[in-house]
Amino acid sequence: MKRVFYTIFAVLILLIGIAFAVQNRQVVELSYYFGLKWTGPLSLALLTAFAFGVVAGYLASLRTVVRMQRQLVQARKEIRHIEQEVVNLRSLPIKDVI
Repeated sequence: MKRVFYTIFAVLILLIGIAFAVQNRQVVELSYYFGLKWTGPLSLALLTAFAFGVVAGYLASLRTVVRMQRQLVQARKEIRHIEQEVVNLRSLPIKDVI
């Protein structure tokens, strides 16, 4: 059910994007540094800016994700060590203390 919802959502977003591109066929001119210029459709310029934003956001969060994955690996190792310690303690014979 979840997969169907995501598929429908993705198709809907794609259709909205296509409609946006068709409605915004105006040509824009972008000027860069050193006298570089680019002329193209508005929708392509916005899509490119969005893609750069996605990449920049991914790269900005990558350090945090890698750090958290390392912490997860360390925590799993600690859990295995503690579970083995519990198994070892349970295997010890119980002595009556009186």
